[in-house]
Amino acid sequence: MNARLPRLGAWAAKRMLHHSGLLALARLRRSRERALVLRYHAITDGPAHVPYAGPSICLPVDAFRLQMAFVRRAYRVVPLDELVTAVGRGGKLPPRALAVTFDDGYADNHRLAFPVLQRFGLPATLYVTTGALDGGPPLWMSAARALVLAAPAPELAVAGLPPMALGQNGQRDVAVRALTRALVPLTAADRADRLASAATATGVDLARSLAGVMLTWAQVRELACAGWTIGAHTVTHLNVALASPADAEAELAASRDAIAAAVGVRALHFAYPNAGGAHRYFDPDTAAILRRLGFRSAVLSVAGALCPGADLFTLPRIGIGPRLASVGDLAAALERQRLAA
Repeated sequence: MNARLPRLGAWAAKRMLHHSGLLALARLRRSRERALVLRYHAITDGPAHVPYAGPSICLPVDAFRLQMAFVRRAYRVVPLDELVTAVGRGGKLPPRALAVTFDDGYADNHRLAFPVLQRFGLPATLYVTTGALDGGPPLWMSAARALVLAAPAPELAVAGLPPMALGQNGQRDVAVRALTRALVPLTAADRADRLASAATATGVDLARSLAGVMLTWAQVRELACAGWTIGAHTVTHLNVALASPADAEAELAASRDAIAAAVGVRALHFAYPNAGGAHRYFDPDTAAILRRLGFRSAVLSVAGALCPGADLFTLPRIGIGPRLASVGDLAAALERQRLAA
């Protein structure tokens, strides 16, 4: 019996240290309350493989439904505008606050994500690329993807670029990424011309391949009436940091005005387009234009947590895709960001 006492004492000490550490961590977290913003793109019916968006930015609706059930239980899901106001004040943020956002304006956001969020009573923000809505020209990244996936030749020729080896249909994502990165720095008109010429040469009908993949303005209005915040994401998904100041301002103002005209509410929030992942896509000059045009905030594609007094025009978001599809992986990622801030 006496031989067990030292072991019991050591066990008790370890337990005490463990629990005191947890309590200290809990106190630290309460004193450093941070908020999170989730970034979604496409929501799919089944596996994350669609012709208009890459697998890394697609999430099956079943996984999305489980994630929304989790965040409803574990967090306080609030409109983005509420977080922006709280961050701007510089005071305490709402406890365990979290906002849900979507980029680009895919029709599946209305068809699949909207019913899930309605069921759980959760708000969301939608950043729309205005020129692609209502049957407009397809998003250029979607056009590049559809072109590579459908091109019959083993090699794709795009004006001004080296010939691209395509491989088999199931192995073409590498070519999609390479083409997207190469097209990012171009002007919207030049990019559209090169994609259209390549599609004609290969016999790919991009308009037919991508018909109906983007929202209509009627659907955007329905989302706005249901409480969604409608933000701007440029007209053509232009990389505003690489564009000329005049082109950047024109796209920012035109997207803002298109939303106001179609929805009846001025767009106050912006998401910087970030196609390709290999280029600078935001800078102080663009933030200055956004401020001058009356925007209140701008969000990035950089993971992180929001803290009081943060720069409202470089707000971080956590990108959600197949890598974080499971609730366990999502929960761990969110808490890591909250604790690291």
